[in-house]
Amino acid sequence: MDMKNWNVDKTQITAQQEALKKSMNFAYVGHGPKATGFMAKQFKRKPGLYARCVQCGYYMPLDAKGEETCLCGNLRRDEHSFKSDLPATEVEIFKGTKR
Repeated sequence: MDMKNWNVDKTQITAQQEALKKSMNFAYVGHGPKATGFMAKQFKRKPGLYARCVQCGYYMPLDAKGEETCLCGNLRRDEHSFKSDLPATEVEIFKGTKR
């Protein structure tokens, strides 16, 4: 049994993700840390940038406050850092703008 998200209401999170996709336009920027800043070795947490999990399709804002984990548990963000269980070059970065 996968214990990463044992207490998560996936239907609520899926609904939140669908609402986010309807309210935002996402433009692909690139893959990995370099897509967040010139020659970046780590993900820079710039406003308007979203990481997308290639496994579950979850969009996660890089600059938001609080903790967040994607549905499959591969992407995690807390107050100070962004982490991925995927190779960094497989994390897709998008620029999000309100519709």
